[in-house]
Amino acid sequence: MLGVDLRELSGTAVSGEIPLRNDLVNRLIAQRLAASPSAVSAVRVDAQDDDNLGVELSMRAGTMMLPAVRIAARIDRQPDPPHSPILGLRWSLPALGPLGLFAAPALNWLKALPPGVHADGDRIEIDIAALLRSQGLGELLPFLSKLRVHTRRGAVLVQFELRIGTAH
Repeated sequence: MLGVDLRELSGTAVSGEIPLRNDLVNRLIAQRLAASPSAVSAVRVDAQDDDNLGVELSMRAGTMMLPAVRIAARIDRQPDPPHSPILGLRWSLPALGPLGLFAAPALNWLKALPPGVHADGDRIEIDIAALLRSQGLGELLPFLSKLRVHTRRGAVLVQFELRIGTAH
């Protein structure tokens, strides 16, 4: 990716924060959905403050488009590289009020999410390693020592630290 073997940069530590605006996040999701056809036809993410996301999910059943579902999600588990590259979210259907509690078991269509995204009950897990690989950034994984994902209105904030081992 960078034209060098990253081990040649031994002793390097890089940290930063990348704000991924809603339009970029939505474009990347659309590309991923197009590359791996599923029952999910579209996803629109709207980052809110304090690790909250609004998500509009559109599905298809055969040739029929189903009405979009509005989901509220909150980040509740951070990745812990290299041990666990999983970002966890808890979701709900606020428009349904108390009936939303009964929706999780009934929403079997969540099993049709793209590769790297898994849903179980009211939880969604995103495999950050799979996402990095899908974007051609897999070679960074062995050097990723810290990763946090937060939100503010209009953007998902990716905070990272890369550490390339010291020379011997």
